[in-house]
Amino acid sequence: CILYLAAAGVGTLGIVDSDIIDLSNLQRQVVHTTPEVGRPKTESTKERVAVLNPDVRVVEHRLRLTRENAAGIIQEYDFVIDGTDNFPTKYLVNDVCVRLGKPFSHAGILRFEGQILTVVPGVSACYRCLFPEEPPEGMVPSCQEGGVLGAVAGVMGSLQAIETLKWLLGVGELLKGRLLIYDALESTFRTVRIPKMNDCPVC
Repeated sequence: CILYLAAAGVGTLGIVDSDIIDLSNLQRQVVHTTPEVGRPKTESTKERVAVLNPDVRVVEHRLRLTRENAAGIIQEYDFVIDGTDNFPTKYLVNDVCVRLGKPFSHAGILRFEGQILTVVPGVSACYRCLFPEEPPEGMVPSCQEGGVLGAVAGVMGSLQAIETLKWLLGVGELLKGRLLIYDALESTFRTVRIPKMNDCPVC
C-alpha cells in the first residue's frame, strides 16, 4: 500500500511501527529487503519511499499505537490505513478514527483469504458495527499460528491504496458499508453489506 501511495505522489505518509525487520516478514512486506533485516521498519520504509519518489515526505512514528498516543498521531492525517496484525490495535484504530471523524480503510488477512472495509464516520458502518467485540483470545489464529500467503497481503494492500486514492481524489464508490472478501484459492471476490448498528457503542 505504501509503495503505491508513494508512486501516486501522495504528499505525506505517516508510518506507525515499533518493530524491526525479520526475515519472515519479507514474503508479504515487500517494502523491505533481505539486507535490511534487523533494521527498524519505519526507517527502511522511509528510505525505500525516498528512492521511489523523493517528493513524498515520510513521517516515522517508531512506536506502538496505544490509547495514550493514538489520537495525537491520527489527528495529523487525512486518511488512515489499518494494516495491523492484532485485534486490540484494529479496535483502537476504529474507535479513535470514528471519534475524530477520520475516514479509514481496514484490511485483514489469514491463510488464503483477505477482507477490506472502508469506514467514513457518521456515514457508514464502522468496524464495531461488523464485529462489536474482540474475539476471545485463541479463537482466531494469528498469522504466525495460521500462516498467510504473502501475495494476499499484496492484493489487500493494493485495494487499500485504491480506496485511499479514491478518497483523496473524490472519485468512485468507496467500500463504505460493504465488506469485500477475497478468496485466493477460489479466485473469487464477494461483497457483504454492513448496515450501521443502531446501538454501536462507538458510532
